Amino acid sequence: MASPEAKFAPIGALRGGLVLMVVGALAAWGPVDSLPGWVGMTILLIGALLVAVALGIRTLRA
Repeated sequence: MASPEAKFAPIGALRGGLVLMVVGALAAWGPVDSLPGWVGMTILLIGALLVAVALGIRTLRA
C-alpha cells in the first residue's frame, strides 16, 4: 500500500512538467535571448516527458 504522500506524486509531476514546458517555450521562442535555442527545447522536452509520465501513472491507477 502506498503512503498518502505518494498519492499526490503524479499531481506534482504534472505541475512541474507544465511549468517546465512553459519555461522551455519562453526560452526557445520567447523574449529570453540569452539562452541558446537547444536549451529551451531541452527544457520543453523534459517538461513534456514529466507530463507524459504523470498522465501515465494516473491512467494506470484508474
